[in-house]
Amino acid sequence: MPGLHALHNKLSKEGFSVLGVTKYFNSGSLPGENGDMKARLSKTTSVKDMDEKAFGEHLKTFHERVQPSYPFVVASREELDAYKVPGYPTLFVVNKAGVIVYVQVGGGREAVLEAVIQRQLKAK
Repeated sequence: MPGLHALHNKLSKEGFSVLGVTKYFNSGSLPGENGDMKARLSKTTSVKDMDEKAFGEHLKTFHERVQPSYPFVVASREELDAYKVPGYPTLFVVNKAGVIVYVQVGGGREAVLEAVIQRQLKAK
């Protein structure tokens, strides 16, 4: 998440945007309230036994505490299945024509991700 936050901040003026997509989970973690993004994410409290309504509130609080520079939405199982999401996180880079041009399962590899994004931003 810190890597996507940084990429969004760096490239948003060039037309790049991030949309965080998640699904309903009945458990999760709530970041701490103090420090920068990495510090808040390193101090989490477990949250268990959430129903869908509680998960929505959890996600709102999570977003307020982490303060990423992009929004989150909750997708349905059907929507996730349509994109064949194999695990979390899965990153999709979609070009200007709406075509998925890159898929990355797992975090990290920000240099590769940024290179793909830069290539797409320069494409006509």
